[in-house]
Amino acid sequence: MAKFKKILVPVDGSANSTRGLDRAIEIAKGSDAEITGFYVFHLPLAAGIKYTKKMKDEAQKKAVKAIGPAMNRVQKAGAKFSYKTGGGNTGSEIVKFAKKGNFDMVVIGARGLGATKETFLGSTSNYVMHKTNIPVLIVK
Repeated sequence: MAKFKKILVPVDGSANSTRGLDRAIEIAKGSDAEITGFYVFHLPLAAGIKYTKKMKDEAQKKAVKAIGPAMNRVQKAGAKFSYKTGGGNTGSEIVKFAKKGNFDMVVIGARGLGATKETFLGSTSNYVMHKTNIPVLIVK
């Protein structure tokens, strides 16, 4: 198995995201790699909609609910963990962050919170797999 030093794991608090995180933990422990949990805030799509304090507070609560348990899970397993957040379209933000952070691999759970949208627009994991140049492991 290849040795990885930096693994990106998008987290959204779903069971699918947790399965991806668990697989990343297995890989990280075998490679002494650091896992970076990445949570993407969903920003308003329509031009002219102002991102209000209430919207920001709600997004922050969701991020804490996703990142806190992920951090605890990784640390309990004895692996290294850091986290970042971003805002915008989930798939494109993951791809941009993966490239910018020089990650060795992305481990992503399939069919996270966007399952309904996936039927019509294509899944985030599928988008990430096709738009990034680094290895992507999709965990079902």
